[in-house]
Amino acid sequence: MRFLKALILLLLALAVFGSGGFFTYELLVKPKLDLKQELDTRILTGDPTPPPDPSLPELEYCLKLKQSGDLVGARAALEAFMEHNPHSTRLADARTALGEVNADIFFSRIPSPDKEEYVVKPGDALAKIERKLKTNAELLTRSNNLDDPRKLRIGQVLIVSHPQFALTINRKEKTVTLFNHGKFFKQYPVKSWSAPDAKTPAPTNVKIKEKVAWNNGERVAFGSKEYAGSSRWISMTVAGYTLYTDPAEGGVKANGIALGAEDMEELSTLLAVNLPVTIQ
Repeated sequence: MRFLKALILLLLALAVFGSGGFFTYELLVKPKLDLKQELDTRILTGDPTPPPDPSLPELEYCLKLKQSGDLVGARAALEAFMEHNPHSTRLADARTALGEVNADIFFSRIPSPDKEEYVVKPGDALAKIERKLKTNAELLTRSNNLDDPRKLRIGQVLIVSHPQFALTINRKEKTVTLFNHGKFFKQYPVKSWSAPDAKTPAPTNVKIKEKVAWNNGERVAFGSKEYAGSSRWISMTVAGYTLYTDPAEGGVKANGIALGAEDMEELSTLLAVNLPVTIQ
């Protein structure tokens, strides 16, 4: 009887660990073995065609998680992919996917370490909550999908985020990248660049100076009916690096870096005045 029980336990263990081993082999080990075999073949035949990227199956797995709606799982998988495959030919695709996942999680009610719930109390207004919880009203409005931020209900549960954002502008690569708590958050595609190039000394101690919204060539304030659909500027304490909505998408031109309308709206929501900006 004991022998039979031991045999059953052994078979169960083999089934469990065997499936895990098969998954690891198929996803991570086999592609690298196949690549080695193909490299050996190319060396023997003198074929100059570059071999396929062995990290592609792992990235496809990450993207399937994203498509299935498992955003938390996709985030973890994409972060692991970027760490383990720094030279992948699809690293840019992984960064793009991770940025989209990070933004989707941030603007949802999915739990996150830097989120808390706040129950609206009598006498509360958005400006009061903004001061009390040290957040910004625009972020509260978008994160909670508020149609009219002036109309809060007593007992309403708001999701309040406490990010620690930092922005990096890389002049050599012409990229705009956002970090949260020191980790990559999202990289925003640049439409056009008129900021100083990398040949000039990089300015230091740069911060966000002002956020401006434009509608039909006029400045408009958050909370006004003209604010929805407005184009944005984010100016710095150093001239020449203003982020602005691409004029081709309805923006007002500035001297700096043009981004897409949706990206500028997102950045304007996420970033606060006095936020530090690193210019490389």
